Amino acid sequence: MDCQCAHESMFRECDNELEPELAAALVEHLSLCAACAQRHTVVRKFIAVIRVRCCRDCAPSQLKVRILASFPHRGGVLQEALD
Repeated sequence: MDCQCAHESMFRECDNELEPELAAALVEHLSLCAACAQRHTVVRKFIAVIRVRCCRDCAPSQLKVRILASFPHRGGVLQEALD
């Protein structure tokens, strides 16, 4: 993984949306690249602040399921939960 790919993957990794093989490649890259490791720390802190300050209200469960089911890579699993 190069730095550009690492930068593109950081936000998805923080949201646990990164495929396992890409997550492993990101971890390896972060262990070798101090600049990306530092950027990853900033991204994680940024995401934590956003979650604390901006996510005060919870969406209704059915809405969450409908939204997540709309993603092609999750649709089948969540659709089964609705039935």
